[in-house]
Amino acid sequence: MWAEIAAFLKANSTETLIISIVGTILVWMYKQFKNMIDHEEQEKLKIIQLKQGLFTKLELSIASVLHLNSPESKQQMYALLGECGSHLTNMQRTVVRDYYKNFDPSLLYSLQALTVNEVDKLSKQLDKVTEESGDWLNYIKRLNAPIWPIILFATITMYVLFAGAYVMQGDNWWIKFNYFLCSFTIFISATFAAIAIYLFLNHEMLSQGTKRWVAISLATLSPLLFLFMHLNLYIIVTIIQLALIAFIARSKRPLGIIRL
Repeated sequence: MWAEIAAFLKANSTETLIISIVGTILVWMYKQFKNMIDHEEQEKLKIIQLKQGLFTKLELSIASVLHLNSPESKQQMYALLGECGSHLTNMQRTVVRDYYKNFDPSLLYSLQALTVNEVDKLSKQLDKVTEESGDWLNYIKRLNAPIWPIILFATITMYVLFAGAYVMQGDNWWIKFNYFLCSFTIFISATFAAIAIYLFLNHEMLSQGTKRWVAISLATLSPLLFLFMHLNLYIIVTIIQLALIAFIARSKRPLGIIRL
């Protein structure tokens, strides 16, 4: 058996070299993506723990102000608000600013309720992350996670090569330019289709709003206009997609419902 393998490698030195190079690149990419994913998970856990600790201290500090109403308790609360500033939600920031304007003690009850809600959500997130870290199914998922970026990279690379070959088939620069636009719009359409699938699988469809979903749908389906127009007019599809991308980038998601 080993003699046959050695004979095959000797007879196919070029193929062996290519396989070795490709295999080395794939192993390197897997290691890099694995380290990136593990680092991201660790940073996510640290941020959750940090925010939970800060909001817990803020919750207790607000309770101290409500019950004692002493200058010391207020100074401590102000210091914690500054420390938590980058982690506050938009609603929390609004209540804090209203309190600074009017110094209405009743606003502290709203701020306390919002802070308690955030502490509860962070506790659930922390419990979920901790539970998943000891689950063997999640361990297998972490091992498989780097494979998907590699598949995505390989798919994009193959598409670029095929698109380049398709563009070079044009007889003149104008046809090549339209071939390029055709390949570009198909790539954008596939990207938006992947985004739509991702949002659907993560139950984030409703958070985008109707206008954004209409724009995403039009950007995904716009290359179908190629079936009804001449190739020389395909620049129209590109303009439509770029306009839709600009609209999606500038539009805002609808405000969510805050439950206390």
